[in-house]
Amino acid sequence: MNSPKPRLWTPSFALACAANFLLGMSFYVLMPTLPFHLMAQLQVDEAVAGGILASYVIAALLVRPFSGFIVERIDAKHAYLAALAAYVLCTAGYLLAASVLAFVFVRMGIGLAFAILSTASNTQAIDIIPSQRRGEGIGYFGLMSSLAMAMGPMAGLWLMDHFPFALIFDAAIASGVGGLVIASFVRSPTKSRVVHSAVLSLDRFLLVRAIPLACNLAVIGLAYGMLLAFAAVYGRQVGAQSTGLFFTLMAIGMMAARAFSGRLVDGGKVVAVINGGTLAIVVGLAVMVIFPGAGSFYLTGVFIGAGFGVVYPAYQTLIVNLGSNAQRGTAVATYFTALDVGIGLGMVLAGVVAARVGMAQAFASGSVLVLLAGAAFAFFFARRLPASAH
Repeated sequence: MNSPKPRLWTPSFALACAANFLLGMSFYVLMPTLPFHLMAQLQVDEAVAGGILASYVIAALLVRPFSGFIVERIDAKHAYLAALAAYVLCTAGYLLAASVLAFVFVRMGIGLAFAILSTASNTQAIDIIPSQRRGEGIGYFGLMSSLAMAMGPMAGLWLMDHFPFALIFDAAIASGVGGLVIASFVRSPTKSRVVHSAVLSLDRFLLVRAIPLACNLAVIGLAYGMLLAFAAVYGRQVGAQSTGLFFTLMAIGMMAARAFSGRLVDGGKVVAVINGGTLAIVVGLAVMVIFPGAGSFYLTGVFIGAGFGVVYPAYQTLIVNLGSNAQRGTAVATYFTALDVGIGLGMVLAGVVAARVGMAQAFASGSVLVLLAGAAFAFFFARRLPASAH
């Protein structure tokens, strides 16, 4: 007889998911609205706006490789709470920023804090999740970010149309504070601290064996960065009246996909999940460009969201499984470093291409890059995975 699966939805896991949702709301309520604010209030073009938005990723990369080491040396919960408090304080800095330079400094502060808190929160969640249900648990934990992505942009764009922009910053701060309060009640298993030798090496900060796979993930992240920064701008160019609806539909696709993909990953179908998800992203971006219009813009959001909804947790599971239990923080840091690189470069690339040849061409380039990354996984990485992953 098969032994019953260990319980996934413990009080601590539920609280961790709730805190992750509120953190996501704090982040996503600002993501699609900041480009409008920067271009309207500071009179900058798409390229400069993309650079300002990407500055948080540049800062995150300065500390991200060390975030796993920090989490393992302290513990996930205390690192998470400290970084989340710093994130809330930096978000409050938006209220004082009145120039391009000030926005860059605020974004960099957020990047430094976010690099540690995202690594710590995911490491804490993985510690709470039973190993037999890791793929499913990671999927549900990430589902909270998807839910925030559904509600945050819609709320932010609605607030932008009806109230002074400062109210959006207030909403982001309040959501972050709520997440901080809830996160303080999460209880995770006590782990023995990792004792390292005095010699510094790369594997103290990144999971070396996962770097090639992480680089491939970074290429997929380019398209995600483009969408986060400029999907709302492109939507208005093609006649979409409610650009926030795109993010809602994208998040619905993510949530629907995550609801079943985690079980497929745990059941040994990770290759099929990643191949299918990558194809959905490529097709969605291509249709959005080839058939410009409000209808296709909204429709492709579902396909693109479903693609990212299965690809991201599947890659995270693969990367975490490549490390030992003592390397979970390092593995999570490696995963998020890949996302930071991809999303940040995607924001910059989209802004530069859009300023020179147009927004549609920027998203077309994203589709091509994801296609190349999908081919690399299917014909190179997938063949090196154990048979149980197929």
